[in-house]
Amino acid sequence: MKKLLPLLLVLLLFSCNHKSEKAALVSQIESLTTEKDSLVNLKNQLEIKFDSINRESNFWYQNETQGKHFLEMGIKNPKEYITNSLLDKPELIPLKPILGGQMKFLQVELLGKESLIAYYEDGHTSGRAIYSFELKNGRLDFKLITSYLE
Repeated sequence: MKKLLPLLLVLLLFSCNHKSEKAALVSQIESLTTEKDSLVNLKNQLEIKFDSINRESNFWYQNETQGKHFLEMGIKNPKEYITNSLLDKPELIPLKPILGGQMKFLQVELLGKESLIAYYEDGHTSGRAIYSFELKNGRLDFKLITSYLE
């Protein structure tokens, strides 16, 4: 019995030591998990901001320079004005819809002060077209330059 008591004490101390190590490891895991979650959240926020910046900026067109003529005529946001003018004219799409679809412009990128590229589709077929545009008497006229089916 005398030999059993020291053995039990050693086992008790040994198990207490493992419990504190286990608790420390669990605490470290929880801390790292929290840090990982925080970094994932930050990454997601940065991706959203990056996507927003990419959508808002256009290497090929700046309102202040290429849109100067529109600004002088009182059009406050030339890019939006030009884009909306094209979106309102689906009849300019050189591809006919199929299977009961309806052709519409989905994305427009201005390529300077006189041209743009537009993506269009009807849910079944799609294409891209380059148009020139000109502001005449307060009205925007578009002319198809080229297009291709995707």
